[in-house]
This record gives sequence, C-alpha cells and structure tokens, in this order.
Amino acid sequence: MTTIRDLFERRTLLPLISALLTASCGPQGGAPAPSPTEVTTTVIRPRDIPITLQYVGQTESSRLVEIRARVDGYLQKKHYVEGTMVRQGDPLFQIDPRPLKAQADSAAATLQDKENWAQNARKTQERLQPLLAENAISKKDFDDAVAAEKSAAAALAASRAEHSRAGMNLSYARITAPLTGIAGRANLAEGTYINPAVNGLLTTVAQVDPIWVNFSISENEWLRYRDEVERGTLRFPKDFEFEVEMLLSDGRTFPSRGKVNFASPSVDPQTGTYAVRATFPNKDMAISPGQFVRVRLNGVIRPGAILVPQGAIMQGQAGKFVYVVGPDHKAEIRPVEVGDWHGEDWFVTSGLKEGEQVVVSGGVRVQPGAPLTILGETANTPGKPPVPAPEAKK
Repeated sequence: MTTIRDLFERRTLLPLISALLTASCGPQGGAPAPSPTEVTTTVIRPRDIPITLQYVGQTESSRLVEIRARVDGYLQKKHYVEGTMVRQGDPLFQIDPRPLKAQADSAAATLQDKENWAQNARKTQERLQPLLAENAISKKDFDDAVAAEKSAAAALAASRAEHSRAGMNLSYARITAPLTGIAGRANLAEGTYINPAVNGLLTTVAQVDPIWVNFSISENEWLRYRDEVERGTLRFPKDFEFEVEMLLSDGRTFPSRGKVNFASPSVDPQTGTYAVRATFPNKDMAISPGQFVRVRLNGVIRPGAILVPQGAIMQGQAGKFVYVVGPDHKAEIRPVEVGDWHGEDWFVTSGLKEGEQVVVSGGVRVQPGAPLTILGETANTPGKPPVPAPEAKK
C-alpha cells in the first residue's frame, strides 16, 4: 500500500537526483573542465648579483715581540701593569745598573790610559823621524818606535770598542717597549737574577693596531670558485681587493672595514686549506688577539645570475623543478639545477631562461597541464640577505 510518505519521497528525491545527473554531465556527457588554479608568478630577468663569502677566523696580533734581557743582573723593578697598553719607549723593567756602571767606568778609565799611551807613542815616532835622517839613531830603534805606535793604536781601538760595549750594556739595564701594544704577563719577579741564556724572556708586547684575522679556504671550495670564474658564472674583484667585514661572537659588526693582505700560494698538507689573512684598523683597541670571529668577503659578483624565490622550487623524484606558465596559460614542469642560497632565494644554474614566467605561490595546488589564473607578479629582485648585525660600538 502506497503511503503519503512514499509519494512525498518520490516527488522530491527523483527530481533532485535527475537534476544532479543532468548538471554533472556536459554536452557530450564527459567530465567537467577543471577550474583554473590561482597563482602568483615572477618573470625571469638575469642580472649581476653581488654575493658575500663567509668564513670563521681568529684574530692575531699584527706584531708580537718578545721582551728579553740582554745583560746579566738582578731584576730591580717592573714599571708597567700587566695586560695594559704601553707606548713605544715606555719603561718596562729595570735591571740593577750598578755592576754595569762600574764596568762602564772601568772601560772609560782604560780608554783614557790607552789614548795617553797612543799619543805618547805617536810623539816618540815623530821625534825619532828627523834623527833617523841624520843617522843619529839606528834603523832598528826607529822601527821599534813605529811598531810601538801601531801597537798603541791597536790597543786604543780595542779599548774604544770595549768602552762602547760597556756603555751599551749599561743602557740595556733599562728595558723599554719597542712598540705600542698590550704588554703581557711578567715572567720573572722583582729580585730574580737574570741570565739571558737561561731565563732571559721577561714578557711580550702585542701590537693590536692594526689587528690581523686569520682564516682559511678549503682546496675544494677554491677549485670550485676557479672553475666558476673560468665559466664566467663568478667574478672576483680586480686584484682580489675584497672589502672585508668582521662579525664578532655576539653578532655585532665591527665598524671598520679591512682588506686581505696575505694569501698562501700553497695548500697546507695537514688541513687541505689555503691560509688567508685580513688586516683591520683597531685604533680604539676594541679587538684583542685570540678572538673567534666571522669574516665576510664582499666584492664578489655572479654575472647574469637567475634568482628564484624559495617557494617556487619543488622537489620531485627526478630532482628539483618549477612550474612555468605556458603560452596557453597552462602549467608546465621545468626541471632545474640550483646553486647556492642567496637570502630567501635560490640561484638557478640551468633550466630557465630570460622572460619565462615561473609560479611562485600556489604551486602546491598546481597539476601539470592545469589552467592557471595569475593573480599578480612578484618583482624578480634579489632576495634580502640576512639582516646586517648592528655595528659594535667604538
């Protein structure tokens, strides 16, 4: 028996099902066309991109001098404060000068005696010269006078050298700083007897203006750079005159810029690296030897480089790829090879050419051959590098 409910369901469900089936079928009865995927794109425009090379380095004194005693004696006084700045000529140590003063006085007296002796020998020869001409003396007596004068002259020369040496030894008792720098710890206490051959090292003075930074470049990295330079994909500054930045361990940037002043021509067989050194002005002595820092080399260019935003690069089973907008506004897969990072972008070394339109956002919803609706274009400009660290206060 047909109920009112059965009639109601037939009248409502059957027309609804019929309408749905009609709407789902096209004119030929096939599947409906997919709706376009909304994406944003960027147009490839190669350009010269400046890049930086970064390494870990360690600071070093540009001139480290050992302060050594040159004469024997008791260490009488230490004049400087350990670990502080000393100026060239400042007194550092005083060795007891009294024994050296006595030696210098004795050498002076001996010199005076030798001068008198030489003067007397010279006058004797001068007196005998005319007597020899008159045959008033024998030739032997005159030859003896000549020999005595030469012997006195030689003794005088030796005495003068001894007097000079004694004077220098006396001056060595007062030890001064040979340069401006940071004086190290004193190795000997006051009152210690010094023998230069045994315990002559007193301290060190380290020049810190300019300050040096040592770092290294691996052999493999340098070979890669050289290959890129030969292929024209990398360009170093003329004569390798890099502008060098130094980043401190707390992230601050040292305000002064440096330059490379040494690069080893050979590879260290133990580390497989080239040793490189940069020099920085350090007038305020803000940098000390031994600090670990990061070094940035500026001035390197990638000519005609292609940068693509990170979000445009997809990873598939065959490698990395991007979606390119085809002439009919449909998505095409394009395999690419990528290089280094640059800020938030990738360097693309192959697979793309100038003028092509690459999908930047919305690519995860794109299917090969699917129609695209381009909502807008992003500027194809170099991605922002890491935000520069604040400069260290002077």
